[in-house]
Order: sequence, then C-alpha cells, then structure tokens
Amino acid sequence: MYNQLIKWEAPESEHREHTADWYWAVSIVTVSLAIAFFIAGNILLSLILIIGIGTLLVHSKHPPKMVSYEISRKGIRAGKTIYLWDSLDSFWLQEEDTPREDFIEAKLLLTSKKHFMPHIIIHLDNAPLEEIHTYLSKMLNEKYQVEPFPHRIMHRLGF
Repeated sequence: MYNQLIKWEAPESEHREHTADWYWAVSIVTVSLAIAFFIAGNILLSLILIIGIGTLLVHSKHPPKMVSYEISRKGIRAGKTIYLWDSLDSFWLQEEDTPREDFIEAKLLLTSKKHFMPHIIIHLDNAPLEEIHTYLSKMLNEKYQVEPFPHRIMHRLGF
C-alpha cells in the first residue's frame, strides 16, 4: 500500500466576476421564459425556472470557499467528504494548455462507482501534479475523461 500523504488547497469551484449587465440579461431571459411558460399553462415549470435561476444568481455572486484536499491510503478527502478507493473507478488529470485568467488550469476528474454521483471534479490550483499522478496511478485506472456536458454548459453561460 502506498503510504504517502499529499495535501493542497484550492477553490471549490471556478468563480467569475459578473457585471450588472450580465445579471440583467439573465434576469430578463428568465422572466421572459417564465411568462411564456405561464401563458402556455405550465405554471409549475415557470415557478421552478424562477426559483432555480434565482438561486444560481445568488450563488454566482459569492466567491467560492477554499477547500483543503488530501490524498491518503484511505482515499481522497475534499473538505469533510472522503471518497474511498473502493468507491472510485478511474481518474484523469485534465490540464489546460493555454492558461486563461477565468479558468482553473488543472482538474482531477474522478469516475465514481456510485450511480447518483458518477463524476467528481477536484480543482488542482497549486497542487503537486506529478506526485498526484504517481499516487493515483498506483491506486486507480487512468482513463481519459472530459467534464460532464452540463458542467461545461454552465461554465459557458458564466455560472
């Protein structure tokens, strides 16, 4: 068993500063869609849309908190959550070739054996990538992965 301990801190998610125009645009589109759904007779979808987007707007205002990560012989700990090795299937280290200001350059993509949470994304802001790769190669299968489609869509929309 590999007994090394690797620790680092990174933001729990990517954060973008938004202008007032972005908030206005998202709000106008949301209200317009809600009115269209209401006129079409789908009141429930209208309410769900307003509550969901409202929650996302409030969430996007606050910067992400810093989370401490740790890789040990038990598994991977992200804050207070521990992903045991038995519950994980594979990993992939995703690195951005051309760094951008609004994009975290490296991410650890994990595939879980759990059906309700099959993908786990861990940011590797200032983490020792070579050590992490070496450790994970001994514990899990390395398998090419990309971020889940909904995650990429939300990133494109600025959330």
